Amino acid sequence: MISANKISIHKFGGASVKTAEAVRNIAVIIKSQTPRSKTIVVVSAMGKTTNDLEKVWAEINYESALKKLLKVANRHISVSKKLGLSPTFLQELEKLFILPTVSSSEARYDEIVAMGELASTKIVAEYLKQDGWDAHWWDVRNTIITDSRHGSARVDEDKLSDYGVEMVSRLDQCDTLVTQGFIGRCPHGLTTTLGREGSDYSAALLATASGADEVIIWKDVQGMHNADPNIFEGTVTIEKLDYSEALELSYYGASVIHPRTVKPIQNRRIPLYVKSFLNPDGPSTCIGDFPFVQITIPMYISRPEITCLSLGPSDYSFVGEDHLQTVFGALAEAGIHVRMMQNSAVRFEIAFDTDISKQKKFESELGSGFWSTSRKNLELLTVRHGTESLIEKLSAGREVLMEQLNPSTTRRLLGKT
Repeated sequence: MISANKISIHKFGGASVKTAEAVRNIAVIIKSQTPRSKTIVVVSAMGKTTNDLEKVWAEINYESALKKLLKVANRHISVSKKLGLSPTFLQELEKLFILPTVSSSEARYDEIVAMGELASTKIVAEYLKQDGWDAHWWDVRNTIITDSRHGSARVDEDKLSDYGVEMVSRLDQCDTLVTQGFIGRCPHGLTTTLGREGSDYSAALLATASGADEVIIWKDVQGMHNADPNIFEGTVTIEKLDYSEALELSYYGASVIHPRTVKPIQNRRIPLYVKSFLNPDGPSTCIGDFPFVQITIPMYISRPEITCLSLGPSDYSFVGEDHLQTVFGALAEAGIHVRMMQNSAVRFEIAFDTDISKQKKFESELGSGFWSTSRKNLELLTVRHGTESLIEKLSAGREVLMEQLNPSTTRRLLGKT
């Protein structure tokens, strides 16, 4: 079911919803941007809430976990009070912060960290209603149906239109739905998560499910730059970017867009805008169907905190197809996204974002048939459309551990200076 009304998806990350003033700003932005369309507002957890909830999950002692969770709950209650929300709402909000009883550690993780999105969206929806909006809270777990892979669940994107029927029907009865990014529900009814920073992907999935006309992702930067302005000087906003270029950049680790965000909207030719919630009318980026737009400036991406794992058969035989099958199966089970890889006759090397728990799971899945060694605190530098002199300048004085080249892209795995 596709709505007959124009639908805009607005996604707000944790930085844009971390205080009472930030929540008020969301209302101002939406009102100015979508005066005539139906709106689905996708909201992440407030600030660093997900990090705090991960600490709750990791706490072994029940009383200590409860104390940490109470601090998170009180922070949300404090924001709600500053927004003038009712005592009845505060009581309902408190009920979200209850430690789950599921036995599986992975399922327990998803149930705990999902509290952040559920709480932030409850607050935003309630504030909008108080501010006179025809807004309603929507549980995205009724729309985003995933497999049972906790921590990095997958969605059958071909079924999204079916999944979205109930949500679109609800939106036809009001002006605005406020819902969550990052989370979903598996067929067994348990909460799942789509992987860290997965809220952008959620917005794209909901755009497909609802037949939306546009997706707007609100960040603290003015559109997509040719490099991270927090790392590099003199960066500029890219006004138009073709889907294919955006896919390349997100695959290589551009932090503005989640790697899985682009494909669902590309399939439906839905334009995606990246704008700044700090300056809504400032420079922005439109990602769309622009196959003839030429990239005239170099684009470069730095991924810090990279681990390089070298491995091979324990009998030091050749790395064959059977070995690779085992390696890729173990990577999938561990939920590791490979940033870079290469192999030789007796060695296979993979670079990925440092995550000790996932690395341990991967090595356990490999079993005793492989040896492995790892090196941490590395940086993965990717340069697209750059000159050789620029690449040398960016990696000057660094040890180059791995390099890959193609006509438009150079990638180097670098050791510390």
